Amino acid sequence: MPHATGGNRDRLLENVTAAAIPSRALERAQRRGIGMLAIAHVVNDMHQSAIPAILPFLIVRDGLSLAAAGTLVLAMNLSSSVVQPLFGHLSDRRSLGWTIPIALVLGGAGTASLGWLPSFGWMLFAALCAGIGIAAFHPEGSRFTTYLSGERRASGMGWFTLGGYCGFALGPIVVTPVLLRAGLRGTAFLVLPAVLAAAVIAAELPRFEHARRQAARGEQRATHAHAYEERDDWAAFARLVVTVALRSTTFLAAVTYVPLFAIRVDRLATAQGGVILAALLASGAIGTIAGGRLADRFDRRLIVALSLAGTSLCALALATLGSRGDPWLVLAAAGFGFALGLSASVVVVLGQEYLPNHIGTASGVTLGLAVSIGGIAVPFFGAVGDRYGLPAIFEAIALFAAAAFASALVLRAPRRAA
Repeated sequence: MPHATGGNRDRLLENVTAAAIPSRALERAQRRGIGMLAIAHVVNDMHQSAIPAILPFLIVRDGLSLAAAGTLVLAMNLSSSVVQPLFGHLSDRRSLGWTIPIALVLGGAGTASLGWLPSFGWMLFAALCAGIGIAAFHPEGSRFTTYLSGERRASGMGWFTLGGYCGFALGPIVVTPVLLRAGLRGTAFLVLPAVLAAAVIAAELPRFEHARRQAARGEQRATHAHAYEERDDWAAFARLVVTVALRSTTFLAAVTYVPLFAIRVDRLATAQGGVILAALLASGAIGTIAGGRLADRFDRRLIVALSLAGTSLCALALATLGSRGDPWLVLAAAGFGFALGLSASVVVVLGQEYLPNHIGTASGVTLGLAVSIGGIAVPFFGAVGDRYGLPAIFEAIALFAAAAFASALVLRAPRRAA
């Protein structure tokens, strides 16, 4: 590609610079769009944690075995992890913004129907549909967040990721009181926020598409001005997937076993165990926003490495200091959540920068498949706890976090080929 010269180059660079400095009205529109996508992410991921909260009620009403109940969660997770990269691949070929409202409705309808279905086979089908809906949301949701974020990708992705964090935490909090009051038929309530969020996003799709076209034109202008083309770095992306899988393992294991640790080791009441988990998740949400902002100012790989190093240290603190009393356990859990949250959105942005021509695929893998791979190891931590005691679980989590830190150290900087 020929290089621009003299005054032409200067004019091109001025145009790119002007295009990169949005007006206040445009910034407000971008913030509004990112906020809507983050709220939609809350609704979407709330369904993911709502199904485990529904299971005890299904067991009591229908006499489901623990294996059958676990199969429903497995069906949701498997369909989500397999379909999510597929939707990401499809979204790389063409814009699929319309899948966002459809995904919200499908995920909500699948979860909402569980309390009404007459047989386990239909429940299994509903769980599969819910998983597909949850999966289909993420690639396009994160893709449009990237378009709307402009130069502040990590910050914008931080808010989007925060929505998923909050939704995952809200699922049991919202569902359990509803089912205690209305019974299993109360699951129908879950479709209402899904339909409302879908309607809002559907109304905003023309603005999202406009942001996508603006981003595409900005990339073309930058390409002509600087005479480079962006190439996918699949080898670097593969290393990132290893880091994300190890990182998600530490998160899922901690969320699973922190309440049990609080109850059995620190001898806290069941409700207090929930408070410890809430402290971990709330501090993780704060860390997600902080990590996004830091990653827009410093090397993204540095933020990921610091996050995972801190996670390993805080996991050791949980194992050694947790039994000394409630304040220490809360502090260690909050530190763990904050440290891990620092890298939550940054790994997604890194994946997109490694695969600039396959943003949907990068989002689908980092948000879905790699996380599911990490979840496979969670029963291993339970086996460690059965054999060596609950503190050993967090020692094992510290080792996994240290391995994730080591893999983060060999991540390459995203490249642009001249």
